[in-house]
Amino acid sequence: MGKHAHPGVTLCRWTKDMVENLSPRQLEQANAYWEITEDQGKWVQGARSEGAHYFGGAENPFIEGGMICENCIFWLPGGHCQIVRGSIDAEGLCKLWVIPDQLLEV
Repeated sequence: MGKHAHPGVTLCRWTKDMVENLSPRQLEQANAYWEITEDQGKWVQGARSEGAHYFGGAENPFIEGGMICENCIFWLPGGHCQIVRGSIDAEGLCKLWVIPDQLLEV
């Protein structure tokens, strides 16, 4: 864990199956978010500088296009995220999403 990681925060790295359909840019983006999380701790859900700008499914206008937390490589079953703090709605979304193209309908 990095020098600013929060005690008791468990981070899970994604599996090969989770990244095999990511573009090189997406993989680099995911790795950068991972490194920031290891060093600084998870983002808060809010909209300030430390925030992921997260919103729940009831406010997500992009559900039909597959832009939901559940499709993101950082999603953890049970309503959690590897890089954003707190309870996460499977149909929610934040600015940090990394979703393989085949799960998007745009």
